[in-house]
Amino acid sequence: MTKHRTAKITFAHINDTHSHFEPSSISLTLPTSVLETETSVYASCGGFSRISSAVKEAKSHAYLKEREFMFLHAGDCFQGTLYFSLYKGLANAELLNAIGVEAMALGNHELDMGNGIVADFLDRTDFPMLVANWDLSQEDQSKPNTLRDKHNVYAYDASNDIGRYLVKDVDGEPVAIFGLAIENMAGIANPDPDTSFKNVVELSNKTIDAIHHNGINKIVILSHLGYERDLLLAKELDGVAAIIGGHTHTMQGDFTNLGYGVTDEYAKVINGTCVVQAGCNALAMGQLELDFNADGTLASATGKNQLLLGRQFTVDATRTEHLDADTHDRVKQFLTEQSNIRFCAKDPIIENILNMKYRPAVRKLQTQHIAEITEPLRHVRIPDHKGASQIAPLVVSGFVWKARELGFNVDFGIHNAGGVRASLNPGPITCADISGKLLPFAIGLMVYQVKGKRVRQALEGAINNAIDNGVEGTGTGSFPYVADLKYTYRCCSEEGARIESLQVKKQGQWLDLDDNTVYSSVSSGYTATGKEGYSALLDYVVEPQAVNVTMAEAFEDYARDMRQLSAPTEKLISYIPCECAQVVGL
Repeated sequence: MTKHRTAKITFAHINDTHSHFEPSSISLTLPTSVLETETSVYASCGGFSRISSAVKEAKSHAYLKEREFMFLHAGDCFQGTLYFSLYKGLANAELLNAIGVEAMALGNHELDMGNGIVADFLDRTDFPMLVANWDLSQEDQSKPNTLRDKHNVYAYDASNDIGRYLVKDVDGEPVAIFGLAIENMAGIANPDPDTSFKNVVELSNKTIDAIHHNGINKIVILSHLGYERDLLLAKELDGVAAIIGGHTHTMQGDFTNLGYGVTDEYAKVINGTCVVQAGCNALAMGQLELDFNADGTLASATGKNQLLLGRQFTVDATRTEHLDADTHDRVKQFLTEQSNIRFCAKDPIIENILNMKYRPAVRKLQTQHIAEITEPLRHVRIPDHKGASQIAPLVVSGFVWKARELGFNVDFGIHNAGGVRASLNPGPITCADISGKLLPFAIGLMVYQVKGKRVRQALEGAINNAIDNGVEGTGTGSFPYVADLKYTYRCCSEEGARIESLQVKKQGQWLDLDDNTVYSSVSSGYTATGKEGYSALLDYVVEPQAVNVTMAEAFEDYARDMRQLSAPTEKLISYIPCECAQVVGL
């Protein structure tokens, strides 16, 4: 019989870093007592160089307190900035290695471009990916780079019907750690169809039983399920001391002292399991001090999230207008006294990697002006009282233009609103604005052929999904914007009849879309493969064909050709909301 002992470990953890290797400028709203008035100042926050320094400090502190230490990433390192647009997983692999990550969960954005990019990423990492519910047992082994037999993928073990897990030695006492990914991965990302995801509760219970059977009673889960799902999972499972999570960008802790309010307590304990998450975009690091009883139950869970700040504060977001010396000292003194702030010097090792390998190309793109924005271009997902998005239709027009330039005879284009991430201000637009802000998801375009009735069904399905109209939707991001296509959506009509006046533009003329005619369309690979309400597009006549151009690349070429971008003047969408009182549109 195994004789277990108590164990103490400190986990440093980050999640949803989304290639934010560089610091961000954040606003801090200080209490009136600091400067005798409510004041906002700006600070440089986060970035991988500061995370690296913070991890080293946390590790030293843990060892001084005779605690074991481990640094975890709870998924979604891909996408988000120019660094990913340019280097895909290569930069992430090198920099995550360099900052000392010891294990990582699989995030949904890791699979935006299929399994192959994850396989390439893992060939370069020094740490394992923990994803116990990813079933790779049916993976096609003829692929250029397969995942199933990689030593650093702790996935589903089909032969034993459990998830693989990592064992961390904590002063002679084993602690098992396994990872969980979103079950509906195929609904929000692009995993290859020969791999699937198991139910997290069933798989977790089987894995926990196997861990206990192997003489280990101390268990931690590394999750990319989202905060609310982690809280529910804590209720559903027994025998788990902690769930270290990601996906929802939840910043636990009280940040009212900095103007950010409160989002639950750090290390929320439910059913004997503590749940933690550390925000997003490499702005903060969580530090969880986890103590186990000898029987594996949670003895205590303490710690905090801390914003990782530089030591200079300014009046403006561009960080060029500095505070006077006295004001700066008072601000710095106040922030030094705050437990949710950690001042961090930049690690010169990480800075050197960025300077030598990655920054030059990024800086070059940040200075390339390719077009002029003539007026403010507003982006909203669902049309509101001010109308629809003004930038999304231009983005779709760019897709159509680029596909035709490449020789594809497309009739129209469709794009989901969530794929566009920013409004645009008047003035020059750069490659960096497009790839790093407007269209940061490095997803390719696809051309596909479907009958008109499937287009009609896809438009309705996507809007139903966006507004939860008779379905359990996945978010507002599925709302469809179009080019060379126009339609009316009447919310209060019967399901299946909500799309009206559906027309396609042919040789300058608007013609009714025929349900039985085959049309060619261009969309992102995300939309073309039926995600979030677009499932009708999967009933294609000709299988979707990759254009081998990303969304950002297509729009960049379109903007360069147009030279000037203004709000569309032609009304393509009439959205009649469920009140049926008014029409809002483009």
